[in-house]
Amino acid sequence: MFGVIPPNPQTSESSEIDVTNGRSTNNSREILDEKKKPTTANARNVIKELTQNGIADYVGFFRSLDPFQVAYHRTGGRFEHASTMRYFCCKKLRYIWCDLSKKFIKLQGLDVEVPSVLIHHTKGLSVYEQSIRRLIYGSNEIFIPLRSVLTLLFLEVLNPFYVFQIFSVILWFFYEYYYYAVVIILMSGFGITVSIIQTQRNQRALYSTVKSTDTAMVVRDSMESETIETRFLVPGDVLEIPATGCTMQCDAVLLSGNCILDESMLTGESVPVTKTPLPLKRDLIYNRKEHARHTLFCGTRVIQTRYIGSEKVLVKVLNTGNITAKGGLIRSILYPPPVDYKFEKDSYKFITVLGVVAFCGFVYTLYTKISRSIGAVKIIVESLDLITIAVPPALPAAMTVGRMYAQKRLKRSNIYCISPRAINVSGSIDCVCFDKTGTLTEDGLDMWGVLPKDSTNSFQIPLKDITRLPMSDHLLFGMVTCHSITFVNGEMRGDPLDLKIFESTGWILEEANVSDETKYDMLFPTIVKPPRGDSRDELNLELDVAYDNSNDIGIVREFSFTSALQRMSVVTRKVSDNHFNVYVKGSPEMISSLCRPESIPEDFQSKLGFYAQQGYRIIAIAYKQLDKKLNYPKVQKIAREKVECELEFLGFVILENRLKADTEEVIESLNAANIRSVMVTGDNLLTAASVAHDCGMILSGQNLVTVTAHADKANPDRYFLSYDITGQSQLTQSDIMNDNQVTDGKPDGTHKVKENGNYALMTESNSISSSIDTCTISTQLSTNFDKDHHSHRIMIESDHDCNSIGDVKVVNGVTSDPLTLAKTTGSFCFALTGKTWAIVNEHFPELVPTITSFGTVFARMSPDQKQHLITGLQNLGYYVAMCGDGANDCGALKAAHTGISLSEAESSVASPFTSKNPTIACVPNVIKEGRAALVTSFGIFKFMAAYSLVQFASVVILYSIDSNLTDWQYLYIDLFIISIVAFFFGKTSSYDGPLVKQTPSNSLISLAPLLSLALHMMVAIGIQMAGWYHVQAQPWFEPFNYTSDRVLNDHGCFENYTIFAISCYQYLILAIVFSKGAPYRKSIFSNYGFIISIVVNAAIAVVLTVYPPSWIAEQFELVMPPEGQYRFRLYLVAYGLINFLLSLFIELVIVDEIAFKRLRYRWHNVAKSRRKYLQIQQNFQRDIHSPSDFKTVFGWSNEKYDY
Repeated sequence: MFGVIPPNPQTSESSEIDVTNGRSTNNSREILDEKKKPTTANARNVIKELTQNGIADYVGFFRSLDPFQVAYHRTGGRFEHASTMRYFCCKKLRYIWCDLSKKFIKLQGLDVEVPSVLIHHTKGLSVYEQSIRRLIYGSNEIFIPLRSVLTLLFLEVLNPFYVFQIFSVILWFFYEYYYYAVVIILMSGFGITVSIIQTQRNQRALYSTVKSTDTAMVVRDSMESETIETRFLVPGDVLEIPATGCTMQCDAVLLSGNCILDESMLTGESVPVTKTPLPLKRDLIYNRKEHARHTLFCGTRVIQTRYIGSEKVLVKVLNTGNITAKGGLIRSILYPPPVDYKFEKDSYKFITVLGVVAFCGFVYTLYTKISRSIGAVKIIVESLDLITIAVPPALPAAMTVGRMYAQKRLKRSNIYCISPRAINVSGSIDCVCFDKTGTLTEDGLDMWGVLPKDSTNSFQIPLKDITRLPMSDHLLFGMVTCHSITFVNGEMRGDPLDLKIFESTGWILEEANVSDETKYDMLFPTIVKPPRGDSRDELNLELDVAYDNSNDIGIVREFSFTSALQRMSVVTRKVSDNHFNVYVKGSPEMISSLCRPESIPEDFQSKLGFYAQQGYRIIAIAYKQLDKKLNYPKVQKIAREKVECELEFLGFVILENRLKADTEEVIESLNAANIRSVMVTGDNLLTAASVAHDCGMILSGQNLVTVTAHADKANPDRYFLSYDITGQSQLTQSDIMNDNQVTDGKPDGTHKVKENGNYALMTESNSISSSIDTCTISTQLSTNFDKDHHSHRIMIESDHDCNSIGDVKVVNGVTSDPLTLAKTTGSFCFALTGKTWAIVNEHFPELVPTITSFGTVFARMSPDQKQHLITGLQNLGYYVAMCGDGANDCGALKAAHTGISLSEAESSVASPFTSKNPTIACVPNVIKEGRAALVTSFGIFKFMAAYSLVQFASVVILYSIDSNLTDWQYLYIDLFIISIVAFFFGKTSSYDGPLVKQTPSNSLISLAPLLSLALHMMVAIGIQMAGWYHVQAQPWFEPFNYTSDRVLNDHGCFENYTIFAISCYQYLILAIVFSKGAPYRKSIFSNYGFIISIVVNAAIAVVLTVYPPSWIAEQFELVMPPEGQYRFRLYLVAYGLINFLLSLFIELVIVDEIAFKRLRYRWHNVAKSRRKYLQIQQNFQRDIHSPSDFKTVFGWSNEKYDY
């Protein structure tokens, strides 16, 4: 065991930790900002402030007489030792008090400003040094707290609704109103139980996902290795990675050997990544982002290691526990930005209003009862009972049942919801962010064909059958050698693009017949061979003739792909040759810049532009022959710059990444409903933009504004933003065909293509694929608005000390119907990378709202940037949904109002919704169910509130004569009418038609719901008062006289009968008018349970009004009109019919047509609106009317700036 042990037990004290519990809030930023520095080195006052303000999770001290007992890393790779250490923890991060700077600083690992020379110090830590570092860094574990059932029960019961329910139940038991009290207890208990069970499931799922223990081989300072548990690791430990692979339990940098990793947990991409050792350079400072290809991140899986000779694969631990990459993901799940549940906030406000009404009734009852000298017990009980009437205690149970039905309907669609309260929020969604790979597109790539160059330096006809390339073609050689494919456990693994290109050739990849771990220690570790499927090869095999290996090619050296260089290359040698060849593959723009100008075809840009506009993924290949004097040792030492120059261009390789079958249909439905679609992906910009075109995110007629950030070479603190604006390509379609195709040109720009005997209509829209990183092709394409055939460029400068861009405005011309506007006038949308996004946020903050409002494509976004974008959209007033399938989407899924995961892995833990069907077809379903649930919640809330107010009015009227509803009347209304109707209220399914443009209201405190309740209450009270005066005008009427000798609950009288009969109809009427149908829910007639409950209760109400059985009349204490006086009884039924007609007119005409549809935004002030993006849209429509206006607004520059 390696616990926390003191270095010298005879002279030192053990560590003493003083822990004080507290809460974690965002106010810690104010303390950590440190513009107000403490005036003393003693941190006790600051720690006291942190604890009292609830900022720190806990604070503590490490004390020791031995100055070397605690050690922590600040910067530069040096660990500082101290006898006393003050710290506090906030959101699982530890902050250490620094006496030098007089402030708390975040505890850092070895990934901050550490020189490469220190990292490459392979001498490990001693047991002693490891132990004292662990005092500060803690155990290498990501701890997920599991709350007990009692804790969850306590937190749930503290909900204000349940607190009020407890008060109501106690009062009802005192009032001997047992039956309904028991029903409320059972319903509330069911809701609390379901909530606790779901919370525990979520906790356990996250715990099982995060919990991971293993052992590691650690190298000690004596250079001997020993196996310890990974929870004892600390920054600075040197580990030996086993040849069979392992799962990384910490962040570490590779020191020697090579590793093949599966980083899908972090990036969402299942492509294995090769990690190489960190270069050993004196002036090199480790940077986590720049040196990611040398870093093994926590949570990723090492598939295989490779090394030369007996050299071990060593790594140095950089971060442990909560400061690792995996720890960051888990923190984003545990501490997401707070989601605004507006409906719940408004419900509390509304309940407060009902509480005020109840208080007024309470005061009125006290006054009237006291003035009539009523007994004290009766005054107290009836006054408090009035509060339980005005504020419905059954409301939480009714809302829970409505969400339960929505959850079941989603489950039938293979969509699982772990947070029912998120269903309502999904009904307000007006912006959906999508990941790309695996979400919008299929995971795999497909070869489309090649565009080779002929001997006349012109492009040949596109060739779709790759096997028809000549065996001596260098383009073919480049396709089979220029890749990073390797065998892992007998299976070819590598980038999907590389695999598709190689597999399309039919060639065979062979690696030396030695162990996988030592293949780098070979002259030709990898050899590619042509296919042996022709008749000559078969004859040779039958005759046992030796195989002709003259066409075999050995891959001698590989220069890995990097996003900065936008290319990779290999040095090869054909078995029959006495020289080496170089093949380079990468982005067309980069490859063309490395080629000899005379080898570039004249129509290079036009062909490239055409296929790029088609949405294809285009890879360029070039080659050159090395000097024959170069031998193998020299090739191994030659610099990359000398190899990748003076190349000869060979041609294009064209691939496509097909959209999933229902992607276009879903995006089209969202566009039709005015729901904005945004792509947030880790893939490259060109691929993302092409997919956005194909799936319909970039609408027909829209122009894409590609935003790129540049640093001035002369002044690194100075940045530029350039904008390339392109519209619909005006290039004509070329003859795209191979030897199996013939075309029939048509004047409308489409072609009827015959392929393998089948005709199909071919348009200028296809999908694109890639997982390889390339730059955006800056070709000068003509657009549908530029007569000079030039793309426009905007230049904006920012110095490091300037955070303003003046009066610059970049806004999109989007009206209330962006789909129509885009098709008719041509609007604009933005595309940018994560790097540009970071620079814009830091140096151009005024531009962030504009880019966020109109950004459609956000590429190369890190998990943190995805979450930041979601938060930015929310700050602009959008209700945002996020749909993704990778662990790198966890932060965004958790931060969004509605997170939808297409994976059952890590991302499902962070997401309220998980779809078993991995397509985005679930998005409209979730929105539909959300809208239906939101309308249902509104209806139930309004129904319960109106029921309470109607009953409150009935009781107040009866209180005026010291009468009341009887216990059985209360029980019949509450249990048989309200409870049954509320139970079936939410069972109406979501509307099965298309999504409509107008979202349902999500605010209870708005014109439509308030007007609706006010008018219905006026009608209800008016009808009750009409019945009240009508019964008193009857000749047989006898007024109710209360006497002190009456029992507490003796309230039967003519007034009671009249008010009870009318109110029974009113409850059913309110249920009908508040149960809305299309366009958010199906008709109420599809809800058979609801209709049956209404019909049955209506029939019972008529019987109770006209001719109740004597035993029921006696039980309900109904004092009926004299025998034969049926006219008045029928009048009461007529009052119900009049109430029904008036309520229908109010809800369908005044509320829905006038208040909701016509007056909803009549007096809407955009400048003060919560939806800030509306103001930006308005500014655009005011300032930008045509592309020429950009010169005035931005200061256009048509000349390409040399960065």
